[in-house]
Amino acid sequence: MSQVFTQKLLDAGYDPIALKQLLSAIDADKRAIKSALSQLSSEPAENMARGRERQTRIRKMKDRISFLTEEREIVRVRLGDIKANNKGLNKLQHSAKNRAEFQSAFMLAAEQLLSEEQYLQLEIKAAQIMQSLRP
Repeated sequence: MSQVFTQKLLDAGYDPIALKQLLSAIDADKRAIKSALSQLSSEPAENMARGRERQTRIRKMKDRISFLTEEREIVRVRLGDIKANNKGLNKLQHSAKNRAEFQSAFMLAAEQLLSEEQYLQLEIKAAQIMQSLRP
């Protein structure tokens, strides 16, 4: 993963809108590279590279497409996690009676049963889920 992509992913966090924009940008880059690759492969003009230089450029373009595909998969997985979190939250909200009492009891049980490190991890995950729910 490139540092630029890593920073963009950090900036997007768990915001579905920002992640979808990042996904669109990756797709646009892939389309542009595929178009240039197709042109270079099928229509070698006089001013374009030939021989070894042409093959090197083609290889670099294909490598870049592979990197973009990996980056796209990372973003897609994160969006899938957000969707699963939303689905789980909706299911919980509509299934439990006395929702506020259950939430309080659940938090108390988590404090009592989990180690401090596990509890902190649970809080971090909850914060990520809450961030993904913002409109």
